[in-house]
Amino acid sequence: MEKGNLRADVNVRCASPATHWVRRCEIKNVNSIRFIGQAIEAEARRQIAIIEDGGAIAQETRLFDPTRGETRSMRSKEEAHDYRYFSGSRSAAVGIRSGLCR
Repeated sequence: MEKGNLRADVNVRCASPATHWVRRCEIKNVNSIRFIGQAIEAEARRQIAIIEDGGAIAQETRLFDPTRGETRSMRSKEEAHDYRYFSGSRSAAVGIRSGLCR
């Protein structure tokens, strides 16, 4: 950070109120606060489209392409322990009212 470098990993998982939590995707090496926000929005849109079409979210690691404004698959993960993150039960769900989304 002393040189002004930032690299963050972001975990995103979406579900409708009628469904249980689905598998999450990890977005690796996002390098600015602005890109973190864009990566979350792009990945949430991607997951919502898959869920609305009746598909399943693959548990995987993804990269964010800021030029295209989208995420792409980097590699798959077999189990949650491959990610080494805390279980979802320790994380509070964040609800976003539809009026706040564009």
